[in-house]
Amino acid sequence: MLNVEELMELEEKFRKTIAEKSEEILSKLNRDGKLEEVLELLGLADLLVDDCAYKPYKTGKVFIVGQCEVKMQQLLGLIKGMGFDKNRFEFCLDYDDVKRFNFEKLFWRPENTLVLVGPMPHKTCGTGDYSSAIEAITQRPGSPNVIRCGSNSLKMTKSSIRDALQQALDLGMVVA
Repeated sequence: MLNVEELMELEEKFRKTIAEKSEEILSKLNRDGKLEEVLELLGLADLLVDDCAYKPYKTGKVFIVGQCEVKMQQLLGLIKGMGFDKNRFEFCLDYDDVKRFNFEKLFWRPENTLVLVGPMPHKTCGTGDYSSAIEAITQRPGSPNVIRCGSNSLKMTKSSIRDALQQALDLGMVVA
């Protein structure tokens, strides 16, 4: 434990370092998915909450995550047919791959516009204290827009993906 003098010296060094490297530090924490956690630890989590709430770009990346019954070529044709650029999409369509998909990379990145979700394991990488990945990305601050594929239950078919993308277009979440 530091004495008062040592603590004051440390505070002075800390202030100087923060002032000089704040942008670098915040960028690294954001990239590593630790920004929210560190701000909470420092009692500054309210800095992320704003009336101008976090809003993803409408022209950003779209993730399709979950066990999918559609072949990749069909998906790419569907995407192209709806006027989207295939380069805006990232796919994780195998149930086992979804277990290792790092959901942490979705948060607080406005270039991540939309996540279409389908059937997936409850326990996955990067979901923190939430009971499932879907709960994390629908409830956690800094999330992109999320649409569940399927009408009554989660199911990723050509029509459920088309319907979800059309819904995103209709709601103004994305532009093609």
